Amino acid sequence: MYVLGIVGSMRKAGNTNRLVAAVLAAAKETNPRIRTEVVHLADLDIGPCEACYDVCGEVPYRCVVEDDFPELLQTLNEADGLVLGSPLYYPVPSRLIAVTERLACLAYFHDMRRRTEPHLLEGKPCALVAVTGGSEPLEVLRYLFGFALSARMTPLTVKRYPYYGAGGKGDLDEDTDLQPFETAKVLGRLLAEAVAR
Repeated sequence: MYVLGIVGSMRKAGNTNRLVAAVLAAAKETNPRIRTEVVHLADLDIGPCEACYDVCGEVPYRCVVEDDFPELLQTLNEADGLVLGSPLYYPVPSRLIAVTERLACLAYFHDMRRRTEPHLLEGKPCALVAVTGGSEPLEVLRYLFGFALSARMTPLTVKRYPYYGAGGKGDLDEDTDLQPFETAKVLGRLLAEAVAR
């Protein structure tokens, strides 16, 4: 079993990375057979969608944009589950927006062409993580949740605010309101259980 963490922040060692790592650690602690890996979008060259629908709607998926997206797509395809993390920008970093729009286009045009095989992300459990400088992380989590649904993934939810995933604001170690690391542990356990099914 393989769980991939995607850090959407351009700060590779920042709070988003810490919270993604906490979810992955809890998943591995729950099931030591789980192998984890983290991909930092800051390391990748990924541009926006160019709306070349006649190409990306085909299977296997292709894209006319020459960047690191095909390698990321292959890694996503190999993963049994995902952890997707983002800080608050407007609403998320532009590189993450590029990834989400290109993946959503693949799913959309897969359906428009009435493909019978499942989309490559269909049904994959996905844990969501959002951090902010001090405001509520709900806007970021809603964005990520909508993306996960549009890409045919199965986003996991928790029974405490902010419900859509683990959220933290300001100094995560001092965030006694949202308790981001406690929620990350819950998410990690849920993710481990989901990928084992």
